[in-house]
Amino acid sequence: MNTTCALCDRARTLHASNGWMLATAHWGVSPHPALQVPGWVAVQTLRHTEGLGTLNTAEAQTLGPVLSRVSAALAKATDATHIYTYALGERVPHTHILMGPPGHGLRGREFLDRLLGRDESLVDQPAAERVSADVAGLLAANGSTAHEMRG
Repeated sequence: MNTTCALCDRARTLHASNGWMLATAHWGVSPHPALQVPGWVAVQTLRHTEGLGTLNTAEAQTLGPVLSRVSAALAKATDATHIYTYALGERVPHTHILMGPPGHGLRGREFLDRLLGRDESLVDQPAAERVSADVAGLLAANGSTAHEMRG
């Protein structure tokens, strides 16, 4: 892992604390690292990669199933009909996809502009923690645990 990458550093901390909501051999899922917005999570590679074009075959083959499972868990935990996904790689050059439902009565561009702008009015720490626990429970109920990453 690249020692100067914020997401690699965060991954080491999550490994040590068993703090992943889901971890497979190639992907880790955790609450959004920058904002505690209810239902927003980060899906990231466990090794340092810098974009979808740098994934190895195993990472690429497992990405779709991971995104599908996480999306289903988010939809169920939040009663959302839409789960947004985006990956820009502008602030942190590490492959990660942010996922979550729209909120605060906002949809589409209006919501995403505020999320990307790190609008603190979207933050609700207690609700974000409850939803994260619910999502982790749903993923664990589907046989996904942090132990999968060691396999």
